[in-house]
Amino acid sequence: MKNTKGFNLLTVVIVMILTAIFALLVNSISQFVVSNGVNEIELRDAESDLKGLYSLLGAATIRVRHHVFDWAVFDEAYDYIQGKDDRFVARSFSKIKINEMHFTGASIYDLNGNRRAFVDGSNLAFGEEWIDAELQVFDRVAQMFKNCDRDALEGFVNVKGVPMIVAVHKIYDSFKEKSPNGYLIMGNALDSRFREQAQSVSGLSFSILPLCLYSTVHGIIIKDNFKYLETPEEIRVFSIINDIFGEPAFSLELRKPRNIAAFGREITRKNFALMLVLCILVLCAGLVILYLAQRRMIYNEMDYRTKHDSQTGLPNDKLFHERLACLIKESEYNDVCLGVIFINIDNFKSLNDCYGYQQGDSILREMARRLQDLVSSGIISRPGADNFLVAVPAKNQNYVVDLAHTILEAFNKPLSFNDSILHIGASVGIGFLDKDSDDSFSLLHKAEHAMVNAKNRGGNGISLFDERMRTTAIEKKHIEVALREAVDNNAFSVHYQPKVDIKTKDVAGCEALVRWQISEGRWVPPPVFIPIAEDNGLIIHIDMFVLRSACRQVLAWQKEGICAVPIAGNMSVRSILSDGFAEEVKRILEEEETPASLIDIEITESCFITDMKKAFTAISRLHELGMRIALDDFGTGYSSLKYLSAMPISFLKIDKAFVDDIFSGKKTAQPLVKSIISLADSLGLNTISEGVEDKNQLAFLAGNGAYIIQGYLFSKPLNAEDCANFLRNRKSRILEVMQAS
Repeated sequence: MKNTKGFNLLTVVIVMILTAIFALLVNSISQFVVSNGVNEIELRDAESDLKGLYSLLGAATIRVRHHVFDWAVFDEAYDYIQGKDDRFVARSFSKIKINEMHFTGASIYDLNGNRRAFVDGSNLAFGEEWIDAELQVFDRVAQMFKNCDRDALEGFVNVKGVPMIVAVHKIYDSFKEKSPNGYLIMGNALDSRFREQAQSVSGLSFSILPLCLYSTVHGIIIKDNFKYLETPEEIRVFSIINDIFGEPAFSLELRKPRNIAAFGREITRKNFALMLVLCILVLCAGLVILYLAQRRMIYNEMDYRTKHDSQTGLPNDKLFHERLACLIKESEYNDVCLGVIFINIDNFKSLNDCYGYQQGDSILREMARRLQDLVSSGIISRPGADNFLVAVPAKNQNYVVDLAHTILEAFNKPLSFNDSILHIGASVGIGFLDKDSDDSFSLLHKAEHAMVNAKNRGGNGISLFDERMRTTAIEKKHIEVALREAVDNNAFSVHYQPKVDIKTKDVAGCEALVRWQISEGRWVPPPVFIPIAEDNGLIIHIDMFVLRSACRQVLAWQKEGICAVPIAGNMSVRSILSDGFAEEVKRILEEEETPASLIDIEITESCFITDMKKAFTAISRLHELGMRIALDDFGTGYSSLKYLSAMPISFLKIDKAFVDDIFSGKKTAQPLVKSIISLADSLGLNTISEGVEDKNQLAFLAGNGAYIIQGYLFSKPLNAEDCANFLRNRKSRILEVMQAS
């Protein structure tokens, strides 16, 4: 098949790519949907947890405020500011108590904002510099609070990067009957211990970061002070916490594991795997269907090609036999006549050689079209080459014969071709079904034998089969088998027929003629075996045998002292047009040590029609060797002045058919012979008249300038010994014949 033979790999690759793209597209859509949905859920969940973290910090702030309130609304603290009890700080704000309450530090101020006392609860965990910074922050808070009309205030501060909850409260007596006389500030650093406790209580994973780290986070802003950062494993939400002064103090980082996203990814992966498996299954199913469909298409295509002719589209011989077998059964059942018409285009090889095979195929298609227009029922087939078959069921044989005549008329209609008009003839054979003995093959052979008989009768005609044709074909086959054995065993002999020059009254040469004796006293005539040899190619071996025999004989006659007359050998068209013909002739001459001037070559006009260029090359090469060329059977073929003037020809041989007609009464016979002699003379060629058998023919030829005579009048073909005797006594024999004439 043209790029569709077998399984189409390109289709498979394309389908696989499309399947993968579809699966990836579905996966991408799933991921997009799941990702957007999950992100929204996880975002809301993270925001909810962040609010919980705010609540946690708020609760811690409230707790610090309550502790500050407990100390601030305390009579001893009030009295301390009044200067009544100096032991208050040491007793109530000892480092032990501060640590127990998880306070980092506490400071007492009077109403003017002057620090009266400070207690550090960090145990220098953050260093002395940090304590100084803490005092500065407390002092700042005190200065801010003294102008405030509120009793309490709480919030966050940042002490050298450490976040801290601070609460400040005015110092009252226990019943708030007296006016405030100072402020109490306490701070609780949000250190690692605080985070561990908060994470343990809330289950949230968070960190408290410096502001500098917040600025380096590149996330999606969710709210004014939120940043959202997504990784495959977790969601991180960042938020700024302002201090008690309204300034950014630190950043919260909430880390939320993406359990839902992980689950969604797992589901997406499973969906993708499932989708991929489904796509692969669909792909496999599709490919199987495609494969089976393609196999069916290829099978149908191959079945069609094996049963139909590629040029005409008609059934070939295989399908013809199948359908013919069915027609035979139908004809037997319906008791009707069945005929097969075998059609062979005449001279189709010459048409191919002249116009080319492509144009020859066009002729075949046109003839097929004409057949299809004529045959409405039955079977039309082209089994090959230049043959057509038609099988027709009919009521009687006359219908089949009439159809054959109609077909022949259609084939004889002129064909317009390359601005030329061609006349295409055909040889037609008809065979009828014998219901008692015929099958499809024997019926076809009948029609073929009849066609061969029509062609042997000159072509462009119709022949009906009879048993004698089958007998002739069988005999021909037997002759072909025996002929092959004869070639292998060199079972041929050569006879020689003298050519007499009546002007010089001497022998001008001899023609070597092949003879085949298959048994004692039984000879096969050359007209019987020569055409068979030409058909199967054995003629080339026979031609070379005759040529070699002629070389040996002419030398043998020289050694015997007989005059050295040239011997002419007939060369067939197949020999002349075979590759290396001239070289083979030269090799034989050299091997037999024979001068080329003693061997003439006789050719027929058909070699020029078959392949003008190749024939010209071969004959020119023989002429260069010194051989003379005679054109045999002149006037019986496609005579043309073109090759007569171009070819190095020395003799024109007037065919026996023209010689026989000289005194037959035909008006054109004698003028035609005179024209051939005149044409040869004008071209500077000699003539050789074949088949001269009586004195009247001799007198007419001699009177018109044809002096070289060959025929039974002087001698029939002789074996080598008898021909040698003729050559020894040639003068007397020639004079005897001429005097008798």
